[in-house]
Amino acid sequence: MIRTIYLPGLLMLLLVASCGPSQEELAGEKLQEAEMLSDSGKFNLARLKLDTLMREYKSLTEQVADAKRLLADIDRKEKERNLAYLDSMIAVKEKELEPLMKNFIRSDEYGAKPILIHKRQRPENSYNRTFIRAHLNPEGEFYISSRYFGDKWIHHNQIKVYNAGESVTSEEVSEDGFNNRRFEDGGSKWEIVNYMNGADNGVINFIATNADQPLKVQFIGKGYYYIVMEKFDKEAIRDGYETSFVLKELAGLKKEREKVVRER
Repeated sequence: MIRTIYLPGLLMLLLVASCGPSQEELAGEKLQEAEMLSDSGKFNLARLKLDTLMREYKSLTEQVADAKRLLADIDRKEKERNLAYLDSMIAVKEKELEPLMKNFIRSDEYGAKPILIHKRQRPENSYNRTFIRAHLNPEGEFYISSRYFGDKWIHHNQIKVYNAGESVTSEEVSEDGFNNRRFEDGGSKWEIVNYMNGADNGVINFIATNADQPLKVQFIGKGYYYIVMEKFDKEAIRDGYETSFVLKELAGLKKEREKVVRER
């Protein structure tokens, strides 16, 4: 009596199970879905599908091998897409940089690495004057230096730039023979202070954003000296500051491109 009640139910369950999709068919569906996602450029979603396939159907060696081949193809496609994107961005930045670079002269005469000298601050035109100089290299590193020229030492180690009640003061830079150095020739004296690695304390940004204002500079040390910034010096700092951002972005894009090419 009991057997006659439960046997038809058991047979029905077996019949339903036998009519459902096989493991191979389910894995094939996931593989097909992953291919469609890959073709539409949805690489991350395609990878998720393939990871699930390889985890849930790891005993199906043929389907797992197909999934691995598709993963490799996705990696190749993604790198090609990244390269195309990087190439387009590099072209955009190079075009953006082109007019900016017209303000600078590339020179290999001042150390092991080339530097970019603003045309308005050529050394031959700035040797015997007191001013703030812009320093830029092809990688986009940018800083300023204060350059004092006179007939007596002031031993300055700091500058203050100000206008109309607003001012910014740099950090103090101790005399070390490099970032703060001085020399003399006859009765003429020179003092040069480099404000690197943020030692300008916002002076660069203040000058760049107020280049159209009559900015004044106080050279601060054992003595003091004051100047009104020349228009072309303000423009040199503004141009160098702006150009530094584009150069850094371009250098970063090229570095990323080299990485993608190495990994192909």
